[in-house]
Amino acid sequence: MVFAQSADPPPGEEDPGAGKSAAGVLADRMAAALVHREPGWKLPRRSALARRFSVSLAEIDVAVEELARRSLLRKLPDGQLYRASPAEYQIPIEGVSGLSTTVDPMGSSISCQAKHVSRRQAPQDISWALGLDADAQVRVIRCLWTSAGIPVAMSTAYVPQAPGGRPARTRVSAPPAGDDEPGWIPAFDQVLSEPPAGEGEPEAGIGAARPAALNVELRPPQPSIARGLHLTPGQSAITVTIRFDAAAAPVALTVVMLRPDFFKVSVETAPIS
Repeated sequence: MVFAQSADPPPGEEDPGAGKSAAGVLADRMAAALVHREPGWKLPRRSALARRFSVSLAEIDVAVEELARRSLLRKLPDGQLYRASPAEYQIPIEGVSGLSTTVDPMGSSISCQAKHVSRRQAPQDISWALGLDADAQVRVIRCLWTSAGIPVAMSTAYVPQAPGGRPARTRVSAPPAGDDEPGWIPAFDQVLSEPPAGEGEPEAGIGAARPAALNVELRPPQPSIARGLHLTPGQSAITVTIRFDAAAAPVALTVVMLRPDFFKVSVETAPIS
């Protein structure tokens, strides 16, 4: 079955659920299982959840509302439940005067070691975030970033493809000698401030796109990301999700996974003049 029951705490250790309501304890148990699931993962029916956790449907409903409030679940109008994505729960920053978010590499020199470009159907959570149809195609640009040869970050950018665009293809390349390769991302800071440049004919409106929404999260990444960043089992990574808008419409989404021992993320306000 999908969910595992929580074990009792070892003798002498404090029960982390002590003092919480029954619904809060149930929500914590469900959350412990959800964090290991990929965004967009479909949960079992409410009745199956109730049997798994030996609780009533009413208690499941209360726990679901709590997990939705924590941005761990997405509940559709038909009642179906999905593991939420950071792309869906974003803090709008456009129009917030004096507020800025910075990613500080703490003196490290960051360079792109490899880039992988492909075109495929958009993942479900990305389709939701960009307002795309279920079968929409996106250009996916994945980059591995290193410092002194050590993997420190992975970035994945999603750019919707115009109808009738070029057929899907995949390309893997090493960094070029210069920055003149079409679509190449020349610097790490540009990944956080600009959508990826188009290859050949740029996508409509993307040149005028600006960061419009942001999500920052610290959690253990998926196993493939953990291996790529040489993280120890259970070690968390900083996930920064940025949506780029043009003319008040989403045109690109970039997700950057950072090793927390190489980066510091801070939200600051401008000094009062």
